[in-house]
Amino acid sequence: MKKIVYLSGVAILLMSCTPKSAEEAKTGKAMAVKEANGIEYSLITEKSEIRWRGTKPAGEHYGTVDLKEGLLVLENDQISGGSFTIDLNTIVNEDLEGDMNSRLVGHLKSEDFFFTENYPEAIFEIVSVKDISDDASDEEITTTHEITGNLTMRGKTNSISFPAMIQAEDDRIKVKTNEFSIDRTKWGVNFKSKTVFAEFKDDFISDMMNIKLEVEFVVSES
Repeated sequence: MKKIVYLSGVAILLMSCTPKSAEEAKTGKAMAVKEANGIEYSLITEKSEIRWRGTKPAGEHYGTVDLKEGLLVLENDQISGGSFTIDLNTIVNEDLEGDMNSRLVGHLKSEDFFFTENYPEAIFEIVSVKDISDDASDEEITTTHEITGNLTMRGKTNSISFPAMIQAEDDRIKVKTNEFSIDRTKWGVNFKSKTVFAEFKDDFISDMMNIKLEVEFVVSES
């Protein structure tokens, strides 16, 4: 494809805060996923990255997590399906060093948070993509579509909807989003949530998980 088509992308997840600039994704019950037919594009893992950010009153932490695999299906220049798998054991923290860094990463992988021993992956499956009009001129990315899909984490599945942009050119598709947030407690990640545990007053961690996605796909060989 030599023409440039602006489509919508997807993404999935991780622990973070909710800065004022982060739009909260719409969340609901899991939805039916239809079979998609069309041109398949495979994730280029070395050119793909998810950034996460998390906060509490005393400060914030941030870093990255890797996508393990992914697939987009393109039909009539529109995304008609696909899925993404996130390897939660690849969580990286970027704001701490040494023992403090390793302790934080170990805690994020523990049962308090993502419980990677039992649930090493998070999966997002596309349900639908629809056109939107983006009037958020102060955002880094001009989003063109709303992505709806099912996010499975810690054995729980909910649907989420969020704005994103995909740029398709030749045999490549690039997916980008602005930072958006989801409520971690809807997936059972309840550690120090003051909405779940009333005893946490100032010693709490934000319920909101912030995510920013930048990934690239290449057309699959037939």
